[in-house]
Amino acid sequence: MDLNYSDEQLLLKESADRFLKERYDFDKRAKIVASDDGFDAGIWAEMADLGWLALPFSEENGGLGGGAVEISLIMEAIGRALVVEPYLASVILAGSLIEKLGTESQKAEILDGLIAGTSRPALAHAEKQTGFDLGNISATAVRTGDGYALSGGKPLVLGGAAADIFLVSAKLDGDIRLFLVPADAAGLTHKTAKLVDGSRACDLSLYNVPLPASALLDGDNTLVEIEAAYDRANATLASEAVGIMDALLDATVSYTKERVQFGKPLAAFQALQHRMAEMAVKCQEARGSALLATLSVDALRSMRIRGVSGARAKIGKVSRVVAQEAIQLHGAMGFSEEMPIGAWFRRLYAIENTFGTTADHLKRYGEIIRDPAVLSGSLLREPA
Repeated sequence: MDLNYSDEQLLLKESADRFLKERYDFDKRAKIVASDDGFDAGIWAEMADLGWLALPFSEENGGLGGGAVEISLIMEAIGRALVVEPYLASVILAGSLIEKLGTESQKAEILDGLIAGTSRPALAHAEKQTGFDLGNISATAVRTGDGYALSGGKPLVLGGAAADIFLVSAKLDGDIRLFLVPADAAGLTHKTAKLVDGSRACDLSLYNVPLPASALLDGDNTLVEIEAAYDRANATLASEAVGIMDALLDATVSYTKERVQFGKPLAAFQALQHRMAEMAVKCQEARGSALLATLSVDALRSMRIRGVSGARAKIGKVSRVVAQEAIQLHGAMGFSEEMPIGAWFRRLYAIENTFGTTADHLKRYGEIIRDPAVLSGSLLREPA
């Protein structure tokens, strides 16, 4: 398998890096984070114009038909620039589930708006008790004369603060199903929460929210698709973390070349060179793991889990080392608000605790490779 990027992929990478460097510097991000909305609708519209919002969707649904590798390149750039707009929440999670489970009319209604940059759907699935067991939810849906009524609570919905429509999971006749719930639906209340990395989420409360019959997404394999969507999201988080780690390394090397101590730059001290070399090794380890996760997202379940959770477990460990070294080599300046080092550190901490912790993914990875056939099989296809 050729693991080199194609010419088209390299162009996408270069254009993404250039756009965010020109339009989304650290000062711009700080203003967005401090704003009332916590995101920039203009930047979201520009992402739509660039085709980023259409990238993962099939051409028949109005998208560009891009694959996991193309998405990973966008997520690396997003990581470096510390983008807070809800690309992961709206495009990767909610958008992919609408494409997989939505009816033709639902796809036309939601995906068209998402691709055009006028809509921002968000998935509301996990609950306080869910943890890493995606089937453990208590929200309920009951049938009414002409539709459904939803009740329950969904804390810390990623992208929820900017969402105009939610994909809410609830149990209907004992099975987990997804429902489209407008943000202004009667009986729905939401409270915005600011996360440790500066992004926004929201807590949803639903009390007998009335919905028409058309609000139910199609398909009886909803939980299977939700798990697959979370794995896609975890793979993109791995790529985002790689982008952050590379940025931390670049910033640290640059700083130590400029900072003079005892009459010479810090980068001239061999002990510090060794530490930065170790950071570079960790970055390459993370990049290899993230690439494996990216190439595993469309594999059968056992290989997908092996690739994705293995990457999250590995990157969760090495990213912390890189972030801590960057902070130490910058000294007290590392945590100042004027520099992005502390913001990158906090984003890595948020990633490590999103869609499963490092320990959760290590356990999941360990459980799947207990099967000798999985352990000895190809990383990218189901063993015979």
